[in-house]
Amino acid sequence: MTLREIFLGVGGGAAVFKAVALASQLRQRDLEVRVLMTEAACAFVKPLSFAAVTGSQVTTDTRAVDPDGIATHLKPAMAAAFIVVPATADLIARLALGLAGDAVSLGALSAPELRFFCPSMNDRMWNNPLVQANVQRLEGAGWQRIGPDFGQLAEGYEGDGRMSEPERILEVVVAALG
Repeated sequence: MTLREIFLGVGGGAAVFKAVALASQLRQRDLEVRVLMTEAACAFVKPLSFAAVTGSQVTTDTRAVDPDGIATHLKPAMAAAFIVVPATADLIARLALGLAGDAVSLGALSAPELRFFCPSMNDRMWNNPLVQANVQRLEGAGWQRIGPDFGQLAEGYEGDGRMSEPERILEVVVAALG
């Protein structure tokens, strides 16, 4: 295990810009940050943005192999923590079911014991019983939830479902790392 290496699994959603800020803040704490992105995340922000703030190659392909010959999706097993941010309703469902059709959910299957997910979605979606069942399933499997918060949503009104701010996520993760 690399105690200074953190994997970010980036989902596609309006709060994806906060994931870039979180990656930068983790690097400022002298942590190595590796990023896995879903196709939907790439529609919101380019992998180059994460590469620029982390200094590391970004993985978007389930078939990716590092220069050392190790499949990229197996690398999270050697990290200190795995953080899914933003965790959309779709990504939460895929994680809860153990699906592996994208770089994030595939990498999550080999994630270390210290795993976090940061929900981000519309309040109606957040309060949907199916989403809540998937959240409970993830928590039951040892995932730690950070947020969501009450606040301004992408739709222009306030409600539950706003992703926690990067500073709050950083605070929780750093405390858990000890």
